[in-house]
Amino acid sequence: MNASNIFTSHANVADTQTDEISTEIKETLTLLKQFYDVSIVKFIDFREVYSKQLITCNDKESVENELLSYQKRCTQEKLYLFEDTFFDDVSNNTHKLIRFYAQYPIYSVTNKLIGVVLMADLAPKTLIGSQKDQFISFAQLLQTQLNKNSDSVSNQSTKPAKKNYGEKYIHVFSLAPVAFLIALVLCSFTALLLYTIEKKELQSNYNQQTQQLRKTLFNALERFDNQGLYISQKDLVIAGFLQSQNNHTKEQLNNLVQSQVSQNLTYKGYVVFDSEYNQLALWSKNNFDLAAYGFTNWLEKFNKRANKQAVEVFTVADTAFLISEIKIKQGSIYTLTAFDLSKFLKAVIGKLNTENYNVFIATPQFTLGKKGEVNPSIIKNSISALSSRFPPTWRLHVQPMNKIVRPQITKYSLIRLGLISFCVFAFVYYFLRLPRRLHSEIKQKNQLILNREELFSSSLDALPHGFAIFNSHEFPVITNNAFNLLFAQVNKQNSQLSYSQLISIAQQHNIINHYHEHHKLDDDRNQLIDIGFTDGKWITVLQRHTDFNGFVCYFRDDTEAHQKECLLADVLEKSKQTNQLKEKFVTRLSRQLKTPLSSLKSLVEISKDPISFNEFKNNVGNISDACDQLESVIQQLVNINKSEIGKLKLQAKNVNLNQMINNNMSILAKEVENKRIVLKNNITPELTVASDEKLISQLVIQLVTEVLDSSNNTTLSINAQIKNESKRNYLHLDFSLSNLIDSSNFITELKSISGDDITRFIDDKDVSLELKFFISIFKMLGGKAITVCSNANKSTISLSMLVNIATKQGKDNEQEVPSSSLTNNDLVKASLVTNKHQNTLLLVDDDPLVEIVIRAMLKNENIKIDYARSAIEAMLMVSQNSYDIILMDIVMPELSGTDAMLKIKKHSDNLKTKIIAHTSTPDTGSKYVNQGFDDMLLKPVKQGVLINQITRILKDKSL
Repeated sequence: MNASNIFTSHANVADTQTDEISTEIKETLTLLKQFYDVSIVKFIDFREVYSKQLITCNDKESVENELLSYQKRCTQEKLYLFEDTFFDDVSNNTHKLIRFYAQYPIYSVTNKLIGVVLMADLAPKTLIGSQKDQFISFAQLLQTQLNKNSDSVSNQSTKPAKKNYGEKYIHVFSLAPVAFLIALVLCSFTALLLYTIEKKELQSNYNQQTQQLRKTLFNALERFDNQGLYISQKDLVIAGFLQSQNNHTKEQLNNLVQSQVSQNLTYKGYVVFDSEYNQLALWSKNNFDLAAYGFTNWLEKFNKRANKQAVEVFTVADTAFLISEIKIKQGSIYTLTAFDLSKFLKAVIGKLNTENYNVFIATPQFTLGKKGEVNPSIIKNSISALSSRFPPTWRLHVQPMNKIVRPQITKYSLIRLGLISFCVFAFVYYFLRLPRRLHSEIKQKNQLILNREELFSSSLDALPHGFAIFNSHEFPVITNNAFNLLFAQVNKQNSQLSYSQLISIAQQHNIINHYHEHHKLDDDRNQLIDIGFTDGKWITVLQRHTDFNGFVCYFRDDTEAHQKECLLADVLEKSKQTNQLKEKFVTRLSRQLKTPLSSLKSLVEISKDPISFNEFKNNVGNISDACDQLESVIQQLVNINKSEIGKLKLQAKNVNLNQMINNNMSILAKEVENKRIVLKNNITPELTVASDEKLISQLVIQLVTEVLDSSNNTTLSINAQIKNESKRNYLHLDFSLSNLIDSSNFITELKSISGDDITRFIDDKDVSLELKFFISIFKMLGGKAITVCSNANKSTISLSMLVNIATKQGKDNEQEVPSSSLTNNDLVKASLVTNKHQNTLLLVDDDPLVEIVIRAMLKNENIKIDYARSAIEAMLMVSQNSYDIILMDIVMPELSGTDAMLKIKKHSDNLKTKIIAHTSTPDTGSKYVNQGFDDMLLKPVKQGVLINQITRILKDKSL
């Protein structure tokens, strides 16, 4: 081979490697484009060898110009992974198409920058932490593909070519004579081995069949002898009877004989004779005649037989006669048993496993089978044996239904062995004759495939989220480790499952408790799916259908985001319930206002005409009652607002319960008119206690209103009494009514806590807001227990609360008691304590150490501090609370502080909240003020600077 051929060969190999790497780069870019669903992906090779780009948009020329501008900007500022939102000046001025851009560098094995991989889109996007890691994984995959060629080139240039000593052996074995001999030896060895194995298998099968035949014969012979023994046992019973009885009648012997043989279906007759040929006993079937078989002179023939034995058997047709001589002390007796041979044979083989065998009894007179008498010639290929209970001329034969053939190799087996040997010869000869070049080419091609497959698998396994490609039958073709771990419980006992089977089994075993498919996107080729796992994990699946009728699934772990969405939804639902409660209170109070307003209007009409002094005094009393009713209703609105901000306090004074209940009934009069409800006040006029009249009135009105909503055509009676328990005075208010309907959610929840200690009631317990507000007022009044009892048509609701016995002080001598100081102790007298207004600050930072530092700096200031560890949590807290100052970190995961500030200012209704940028990046405050912040503090902040800044902002805020 000359030098030019060598050079050409190396050039061809290099071109082949370049084409393969180009193909791999294109496939990786295609996968990257599909994974992120972007319009543009591009690899820029600074060596201008492997540059590739995939762009799907109308104006490609403008897009390429914008890509070049972005790439230059990144190179100048040494940025390798960014989004276009950081470059508003570039995007807003000259670039109008690309709204998202990201790139990452590619290095050679010598750590030299050789190119960049980038992706862009025409719509704005945001890469969170895990998506950035995935993008880096794709870049590393490209880097590995590019450096593979560099490794091979460097190895060829640095390492001297080693001679492959194995090539000469391959050359020798590929020679035709050597290959022929090796193939012939292997062929002969294979044929001999197969022949030996088959012969041993046939011999083993023959031995097994022969052994089974013998076993069947022995079993049949054992049954045969047992049947004969059974026939002779009755003779022993007869002999025993004769020896034991000195005197017996013929009738007794006949009965004994009949009891011994009549139950056996094979017997036809049975006779007992003595030596004088006298018949001692006889039993026979109706159609059986012993004389008909020619046995009139049988005893003489029996005595004259040449080979005398104790038992002889004679056969006539299918009937066998068994003659036995039994010696007793009085002499000898003889028995003759006639039985059906066919039934006898069936009794022998009845319980044997003779499915594959026939059983015969052969006698000198005939041969008997299961179906009757047969020709002796048909029992060929059988084995036989003599019985110890019957004459030696009788033999028992067992014949296999399928003839047992001695082992021998058939022509078919020889032909089959010949074909197998020929195939072995042809394969070995063909393999040894393969040229050396073909061996190297096969090895090289296989190695490239294996390397490429391993590289692709390792890159997919580096992705933090699940990834799987399914074929047209929904079976997985390629999966990564994240996907396998996600469905490890399902795949533990099932090796290969389709996508539908995977989801179905996971739902059956309660691994998945939520599965929802959204409407398809992009011309029915893409689809979003939500999957909720029982362990709390939440997965969002993007399913994209491909051109080969399969589909690709990206299983994204959105557990944290889903939990925050659920938390936000729960908060919104609670807020909605709060608004509904307020609306319900307003509606109820508007109805309650109608009664005093109607009274006032009537008094105004009456006052237009001249009236006497007495009439004027009466009207003044009515006006006073109407004013008290108005004050009670308005006070409910005031108390609702005060209880929400924690400023509701008790005003202890003497309360006449009878007068207060009458006033409440007047307020509720309009509500009971259309329901035919009668209100009765059974409280004694002199019952007076020291407590907060307005709160007790509100408690009664709320409870009665809820009860009236669940009643119709009933009577409500209110009773009250003072009980002394453990040296304390408790007021017991009892509300008794009939026909109470449990449709009200309030009454149902009130029953659920009936009998409980109200002091242990948990505020965040899962009950309605109406009940929580009712319990809060009840606890402020010193409430101890609520009891609900129902029997027949009557229901009673009892309220027990701590009170003082009324003093003799005047009506206007009132004292305010803070709600926070009221416990289960006696109601105390206290002055009104007014708290100074406390400012509120929300600290937003993902570093818990910052919270500790800020709280320590502001511990002596009158500032309430709340802490949020993420921007999303901060947005949630702002939607539920009002803050004077928000101290916002800038760099946080998922959502930056700048974006959070813009969203808070856009959606918050509190325009006085001041948001301060809290960052460690040294910069002028004007940058953050231009972005929308009210001020900026540089980390780490000093205590004096922090306090002065907050004081100045609060001062400006109050002006």
